[in-house]
Amino acid sequence: MAYRWVPRGRVRAHTRDVAQSYEKVIALARRQDDMVLRRDARRLGMSDEAIKLRRRRHGWTSPIRGTLFVPPVRDELRAHARAALAIAGGTICGRTAARLHGLPGLLLRRPHEPVDIALPGEGDNRQRRGYLRHWMTTPDAETVDLAGIRTSTIRRTLEDLALLCDRDVFVGVLDAMLQQEHLTRDEILDLRVRVTARRHGDRAERWWSQIDGRAESPLETRVRLLLDDAGLLPDELQWLVRDPSSGLPLARLDFAWPSLRVAIETDGAGPHDEPTALYRDRTRQNALVRLGWNVLRFTWRDAIYEARGLRETVRAALRRAASTRLPAAGGGYA
Repeated sequence: MAYRWVPRGRVRAHTRDVAQSYEKVIALARRQDDMVLRRDARRLGMSDEAIKLRRRRHGWTSPIRGTLFVPPVRDELRAHARAALAIAGGTICGRTAARLHGLPGLLLRRPHEPVDIALPGEGDNRQRRGYLRHWMTTPDAETVDLAGIRTSTIRRTLEDLALLCDRDVFVGVLDAMLQQEHLTRDEILDLRVRVTARRHGDRAERWWSQIDGRAESPLETRVRLLLDDAGLLPDELQWLVRDPSSGLPLARLDFAWPSLRVAIETDGAGPHDEPTALYRDRTRQNALVRLGWNVLRFTWRDAIYEARGLRETVRAALRRAASTRLPAAGGGYA
C-alpha cells in the first residue's frame, strides 16, 4: 500500500483549523442556550464526521431534527424552546410558555414533553420530534421576548392553556395563581370572557366552576378534581380542627367531611419526605384519630396511577362513617 506524505506543517494547520471551528461552534451554542443549528456548525467549519464524533463520544444530542445540543446544557427547557423556534419559527405558547414564565401549578416537565409552538395559518397538528405546532395567530402585542425566545404573554398564555391543554393542567395553574395572589377573581372572569370568544373556547365551559384557589399544591387540585368527577366533592377545604380541651389549632386538613369526621391529606414529594415532617404528620394524625377522625392519605402515585382505587377508598370511608355517624368535630376555616 502506498502512503502519501503530508507535510507536518499542513497537518498542524488542519488541526488548528478544526480546533478553531469547534471553539466557534461552542461559543455560538453558549450564546444560544447551548444549542446550535447543524447547518451553522457546518458553516463554522465542522464536518459531518466531526459532528458525529461529538455526538458519539462527547454527549452532543439532537432532540429536534436539524439542531445540536452542546453539553453542559444549563436549562433544558430554554434549549428545547430555542431549538424548536429555530426550526419551526412562530411563537412559544401553551404549556411551554407557562413553564418559561414560571407559572405555578404545573407538574415537572417530562423528558420528552414537546414544545408548543403557535404558527399563523392552517395545517395539520401532527407532532414533529420535539415540538407540536398549533395553527393560530399570536399578534406582536401578545408576545414578549424572554431573553431571545419569542413567547406569548402571560395573559395570552392563560387563554391558550384553556384551548391546548387538558382540564387538570388548566385548573391546576389557575388554582395556584389564585392561591398565590397572582390572579384575582375579577381577572379570571375577564379571562373566561376572552376564552369563550375564541374558537373552541366552549371546551372549557365546565372548568371555570372547578377553579377554587384554596389548594396549596398541584396534588391537592388533582385529588379534588378526581373526587368532583366521582360526585365525592369534600364539604370543606383547608378545615381547621381544634383541640377540644385547649381550643388551640390541632391540624388543618386538606379536605374534610366534618360531620362524618372523614378527612384527606395529600402527601406530595419533598416536604413530607423529611424526617421532621414525617414525625409531625404522624403525631398530628394520631391526635386526630383520638378525636375520632378517619384520615386518608394519598400521594401523586395514587392520583395518577391509582385514581379509581383512590375514589373507591374515599367512597367506602364515607359510607362507613355515615353508618356510624358521630357528633361533628370542632373546626373552622384557618
